[in-house]
Amino acid sequence: MELSSLVRKLGHELTEIRERSLKTILFKLDHNLISYADLVHEKALFRNLLEWFNFPVVPIKEDVLNFVDRLIKHPPAAQNMIGIGAVEFFSQLRSDVDPNLQAIIDGIVDGLFFLPSERPSSSLSVCYQAQSQPSRDQPEELFTGYFCQSRSHLPQLEIPPKRTVVKCLKFSTFPWLTLTSTDRHVLSSNESSLRSNNQSLIWSTCELLQDVIMQDFPAEIFLQRPKIVQSLLSLLNLAFGGDGRHRLALQAVSCLQQLCVFLRSRLNFHRDPSFSSSEQGTASQNSSISYCQEARGAPHSQNPSPGSSSPRPSVIGRTVQRPRGDGQDWDAVSSSGNSTQANANSRISVHSPLDVGHIDLPDIDNEDTLELQMKQLSLPQFCVSVLENAIPLLRTGSRRVTMEVLELLVEDMFLIGDAISENVWEDDSLFALELKDKLLLVLGLLGETILYHKSNISAEQPKVMLVHHRMAFTSISLFTVRLLQVLLPVEKASKVTQKSLLNALFLLSLDVSFSLEYPSIHESIAAYLEQMSTENYTIYKQVSEAAYSIECTCSFMAEVHKEGDKNLSELVELADQALSSLPFHLHFPLLQECIHICSNIWKSAEAYSLLQAEGQKLLLHLLSHPLLNIKAEAYHCCLEVVKDCLGIHNVVKPVSSICQGVHFLLHPKVLYEICTFGLQEDKNEVLCLLAAFLSSCACRVKC
Repeated sequence: MELSSLVRKLGHELTEIRERSLKTILFKLDHNLISYADLVHEKALFRNLLEWFNFPVVPIKEDVLNFVDRLIKHPPAAQNMIGIGAVEFFSQLRSDVDPNLQAIIDGIVDGLFFLPSERPSSSLSVCYQAQSQPSRDQPEELFTGYFCQSRSHLPQLEIPPKRTVVKCLKFSTFPWLTLTSTDRHVLSSNESSLRSNNQSLIWSTCELLQDVIMQDFPAEIFLQRPKIVQSLLSLLNLAFGGDGRHRLALQAVSCLQQLCVFLRSRLNFHRDPSFSSSEQGTASQNSSISYCQEARGAPHSQNPSPGSSSPRPSVIGRTVQRPRGDGQDWDAVSSSGNSTQANANSRISVHSPLDVGHIDLPDIDNEDTLELQMKQLSLPQFCVSVLENAIPLLRTGSRRVTMEVLELLVEDMFLIGDAISENVWEDDSLFALELKDKLLLVLGLLGETILYHKSNISAEQPKVMLVHHRMAFTSISLFTVRLLQVLLPVEKASKVTQKSLLNALFLLSLDVSFSLEYPSIHESIAAYLEQMSTENYTIYKQVSEAAYSIECTCSFMAEVHKEGDKNLSELVELADQALSSLPFHLHFPLLQECIHICSNIWKSAEAYSLLQAEGQKLLLHLLSHPLLNIKAEAYHCCLEVVKDCLGIHNVVKPVSSICQGVHFLLHPKVLYEICTFGLQEDKNEVLCLLAAFLSSCACRVKC
């Protein structure tokens, strides 16, 4: 009895009593004095929780929404909510709350959508509208809240299967929009035309969609009634067909790209609070809420005239209240009767598939709104479907198809960034698991496509195809990396184990021309590769270091052959970086020049101790090299330097100037290396070098 009393007080007229009752219930839940199993049987609870937002003063909104979010995790409670129209209620409420609360509402609506589409036969037919100032021409009670429904009783409810709330989405579904019978007839006619076997009919229908239908209808309509979108996606398969059918696929690509652009515009419109207004008279004509209010209040006629008061009378002869697909009103600037009639005349001249022949349509006067809402596409589902169906077209071999599909994918990627959270890789809800599987499939397809174009880049290909495959390889790679940046944080990259994607990233990491043209993208590739495969990343690092060392080798050899004074410090630094690639190219002139620089450093009067130490380090590196042929060549070069300095041709020169050329070999560290480790090698060069050292020492003693 006490719990029922608390639930009843949630609907009290006094704000303090409502707030105190809710806090009491939450306190009892937190301390296990009551359970959610007790609450799901309180039928008045669900009505009062929704009515909470219809009072003039609405306190602790976040606590109420979080309470609802926890409550609907219990199937009976979720079915109760659906039975009284909570889906549409929260869809309408969403635009009236702060952005931080919209995420909670999205989670609630997403959770409710996991219930099966079957509903009890006694479900109430509930309609909603946003809170606004009452109209002078209508009774005040029609505008007191989101409900315009009798509150006398609740239906009997069935218990659905258990479901999980989705928490990995930034945006899921748009507020629901109702349509007149004429609008539904237009959509159904175009959907039937898209499924025709007549190519001309399909072509003209796609043109009509782009030029008229998508301009007239808010873009979210095509997700809420997804048959047209599904037909366009199926048309993409014609890209591989002959007899000009690939042109129909390009038309479908253009339609989908335009829809993505309009969806972004509508998404921005719903997120921008400057477009919304609580005043009915000043509400934007493009608002889906104001549109729904007008649509509900206007008489529904099967064949309204262009001059009818209905806000959406037909595709032909639209009035100024009609919103267009991108959130902007075509006719707002010309609201006179003449401009309206001009628009009507221009629409009549458009060639429509509806004029080609009569198509029998199903009876669409009676719509089951809840069933439609269960079947609608969420924004993430639409985005992933576009990826799944469009990516295979990147292998058609047509440059035009590749370019237009990439343009579609880029627009789709922007929507993905607005709809899907990076938490999708950690969310274990059913929706998130399904979404993650599809994303992994998409990433695998992209990896296979990159490898396909890479394997076709060869001298055997004609020049035209060679250019096509290289451009496709580069463009698809850029899109893939940017999609990864949108969806997958680097620290979570280990969760993606698609082999084809991993191989593609590995090839990209080794592509020098790609790294030079897109350095920032290449850095991202290396970061992802490090997380995905330690082995491949190690190979990439070794190859990168070898390539850089070869560049230093070229720079070093160019500098030492320049005339004039040389900067010994820079040469030593270049030589040190160049030596790591010596085992790969075995360019021994590099080694010889390194030995000569070490000799010149000790000859130079300007050489300082740090430079001599760096030169000595370079020399010891060569004398102790692990490869025997490089070590032997180093000893041979040292012997040649000694012979050159102490040869018979220098007998007339001062002894001091002669000996300076071999000073770099007489340092204790160098002598220790030669005597301790050099004698262990079976090379005659070492023995000859030791004999030359004795002669050098004798000359030093005489000095």
